[in-house]
Amino acid sequence: MKPLFAGMLLSISLLTAPLFAKEYTVETYQEVFKGDNEFKQKQAIESLSLAGLSDPAIYDVLEAKLLASLPQATEKNAIDYSAWLVKGLAYSGNDKYSETINSIVNGNYHKKLKKYASQANENLAQYKKWNTILGDKSQYAADQSQQNNACANALRSDDLELMRLAAKRIMDDRQYDDFILAVLSNELKTPRLMADDKLAIDTYANMAKALASSGNADYRDVIENIATTSSNRKLQKYAASYLKKFY
Repeated sequence: MKPLFAGMLLSISLLTAPLFAKEYTVETYQEVFKGDNEFKQKQAIESLSLAGLSDPAIYDVLEAKLLASLPQATEKNAIDYSAWLVKGLAYSGNDKYSETINSIVNGNYHKKLKKYASQANENLAQYKKWNTILGDKSQYAADQSQQNNACANALRSDDLELMRLAAKRIMDDRQYDDFILAVLSNELKTPRLMADDKLAIDTYANMAKALASSGNADYRDVIENIATTSSNRKLQKYAASYLKKFY
């Protein structure tokens, strides 16, 4: 089943700081999830969406925090908090957490929380596949961070949904360093998976927008080339609009 990311974006506007500016380690994730700062926990959860990490040392602590939150999940803010935690647990891609997620789906909890737990179940299966791609160290550059390498793996993958997620995260996190922009540029110059269907068009449109929104003039010609020579008229129009907006 397809992951329902649209429904999982809980209060994303709260997370205004660039997430990748902070380099998370297993230890920092543990520290955040053992603490009581919900804002920092939500930031950490968002970073996990493209980190390629499945280490139980991270997710066991997150699971414990989720279980502790459930008795209080009866009003709006508490429900939202528990929903964030169950969302984060799905990023593990680890079946060991299915029982906890299903206990919410089948338990006596608020319908909103049950809905997000159901979506988390679907995302758990998706991340079982995606974390293998994101965490493939054979593709990593030695001089880049875990986050940058995982993002690059996503952009170079053969999974359009994962590529689109990476492009959106780049924009949300304003992750416009040279390494990421170069990978984006290379993928846009040779759009391997381009096809005349909604997902492919939307994926490459988001990738083009991510590159253009950097405002980096070195890549203007890549966007211009898409706007004038792409085989897809819709993608041409998107690229033309990005030229006007960002350059």
